[in-house]
Amino acid sequence: MSFVEPFADELLSSWLARVRCDQRAPGEPLLRAYRNRAGHWRHPDVNPKKSMIAELAASEGFTENSVAELGLCYRYPRITPDFVAWHHVPSDDPSRDFAPALTLRLSWCSRCLAEDYAAGRPAYIRADWAMAAWGFCFRHHWPLVDRCVSCGSSHWAIKRSSQGPPRLCCIRCRRGLERAHPRALELEPAAQPIWINIVAFEAALRGALRGKVPDQFRFNDTSAGQLLEESARICLLFARAHRRWRLRDRLLHRFAAPVLTLDNVCPNEPSCEMPLALASPSMRRCLIAICAAMLDADCDPTVRNEDEPVVDVWARMVDSIALQQFIQDRQACSPTLKRTVEAACHRNEKVERMSALRSASTAYKTLFRDTAGNAFSSRH
Repeated sequence: MSFVEPFADELLSSWLARVRCDQRAPGEPLLRAYRNRAGHWRHPDVNPKKSMIAELAASEGFTENSVAELGLCYRYPRITPDFVAWHHVPSDDPSRDFAPALTLRLSWCSRCLAEDYAAGRPAYIRADWAMAAWGFCFRHHWPLVDRCVSCGSSHWAIKRSSQGPPRLCCIRCRRGLERAHPRALELEPAAQPIWINIVAFEAALRGALRGKVPDQFRFNDTSAGQLLEESARICLLFARAHRRWRLRDRLLHRFAAPVLTLDNVCPNEPSCEMPLALASPSMRRCLIAICAAMLDADCDPTVRNEDEPVVDVWARMVDSIALQQFIQDRQACSPTLKRTVEAACHRNEKVERMSALRSASTAYKTLFRDTAGNAFSSRH
């Protein structure tokens, strides 16, 4: 097999990196983000130009279709920037041209890389590793990582090997990235049920990105577009719940356990612009678990069990005006989720009324006790 033949599930930039590696070409970036005629940012891995596809197909001797299929927009027709993993916000505001270059935040599955190495295949980046819609490998049900497990560096490159095909290696310590995360190996036996639950929800997102109608037994009366928009909006409203940050931290704490974070630091402040797209793999798994707990009837990804449902905490912490706008938007919110959120709001109101009554009762008891005490003192 030629080292420059693209794999069916490969990312476009990964294939070009292997071509450059095989040809011993200089290590300059081959793909750069660009603005289209409307002024919107586009990345070649997501939206490759037709002219670039034709040029690459002609120069490397492949069909245009085989090259085009390496772009994310061809794999997932319903893809939006919210479900692509970025290092920085892909803003269309011309005044933000000083911002860092638009780049993908790539992660990887160590077991996929280990299989490549064992089979004598060149290591390559799967297209799914550039997506923000999941934090696990679908094939192995294994958590994705974006840092070397040996030194913690996030910088890597495809390197030629004197004893075999190219490998994905850490630039700092030069070790292969097929090494499994020690904490994941330790947690795997107990964590597998939770991982499988989340992977099942991620599979539904994967199908929705391809335009497939979700399983109506699990996502009743929900379209593909609604499932995607619900997931994005749940994460966005969660990230913007600044006023009730204690509730937000409490909800995040239910999921930010080593089972999902692998002991990596999970920041308490997700991005307020694109929470999923800018999240680390650890934070991404926590956000997706919150979405799964609210949207998937068959999924129970809660790491720390508590009596209060996830949707109740989420509905109580988010901005009430934004919440009402969300559930009234028929294109973004399904009837099923609307009913679920309204029921959660009703339960929260009931709890608040009961709490107010208990507080009033306590206040009256204190008042009567103090009044009785003062009357007794005045008589004596």
